[in-house]
Amino acid sequence: MNKVWTATKILFVRLRFILVFVVVGLLVGNWSWITNVVDRLTRPKAAGEAASREYEWFCPMHPSVVRSDPNEKCPICGMPLSKRKRGEKAELPAGVLQRLSLSTLRIRQAGVATVEVTYRPLVREIRTVGLVTWDERRLAHISARIAGRADELFINFTGVRVKKGDPVYKLYSPDLVTTQEEYLLSLKGLEDVRSRQGADEAAVARAKRLADSARERMRLWGVTEEQIAELDKTRKPQTHLTIYSPIAGTVIEKDIHAGHYVQVGEDPYTVVDDSVVWLQVEVFERDLDLVREGQSVEVTTEAFPGQAFVGKVVFIAPEIDQATRTVKVRLDVPNPDRKLKAGMYATAALRVPLGRQQEVFYGC
Repeated sequence: MNKVWTATKILFVRLRFILVFVVVGLLVGNWSWITNVVDRLTRPKAAGEAASREYEWFCPMHPSVVRSDPNEKCPICGMPLSKRKRGEKAELPAGVLQRLSLSTLRIRQAGVATVEVTYRPLVREIRTVGLVTWDERRLAHISARIAGRADELFINFTGVRVKKGDPVYKLYSPDLVTTQEEYLLSLKGLEDVRSRQGADEAAVARAKRLADSARERMRLWGVTEEQIAELDKTRKPQTHLTIYSPIAGTVIEKDIHAGHYVQVGEDPYTVVDDSVVWLQVEVFERDLDLVREGQSVEVTTEAFPGQAFVGKVVFIAPEIDQATRTVKVRLDVPNPDRKLKAGMYATAALRVPLGRQQEVFYGC
């Protein structure tokens, strides 16, 4: 009998502890609701306030928060209170089961964005990374057309920007001096033949052919018309030939120094017109059917975030890389500000429309 009584007492002690924990849990979980109810019951009424006041103000997020003063805010979330008739439940639009209102601050913190429901075209985007390179069609190799010695350099290192017609280097060539002297002698002979009375037309034609031959030889060696005109005016052969840049751009290669003997066919300088560059990208085999020559492409770089360059597909390689299952695609990218540099990584985004407007529905 004593054992049963002892077990009963122990059971009741444990039940009391469990009951205390349950009560504490209920109080903690519903503390906000309890405090609002107590506050509403104990709040003094304003002077002259009628017991049957028509309107009240509540928190949309915490419906248990009800106030009579419209200037108050929800003590839980700090939101402004909404107005409703006393005893009336908030009406929700058709099809809406519950509505949640957020303050401007909460919307910014949550990153919530909305957009109007409308019809929009469906677009598939292909993104790939490529390497910026020089446009090979815009390279100018300033090749030596005549052998000689480079006595003076006007460009001493790579990376220099030049304009079309800027001097590059000055060349001394004995062959050029000899040809100029032949040209001057042929001019003098032509003038002598023409000055004779009753000059033979055949003799005049022969003298003219000699002068024209020497003149054409100088032109083929890179002597400009202005330099030939100066030779006609001064009648003194120039010991040095100045070589000019045929295009405007950037010097990317230099293989010459002062006193260097240049041979015919050498490329002492290489200049590139970098107003347009190439972007070499790779497209997976499964996306190849969506890429077309002439297609516009948006190009972005890490060096210039927020700025987009518009390129165009100009070449699709005829073979697939067996290792990566990709196809090389080349883009022409205008570079008027010379921001894109060779060797720079860039991201290309090709957007291909897959449906006409009002055929695909977008909503939020």
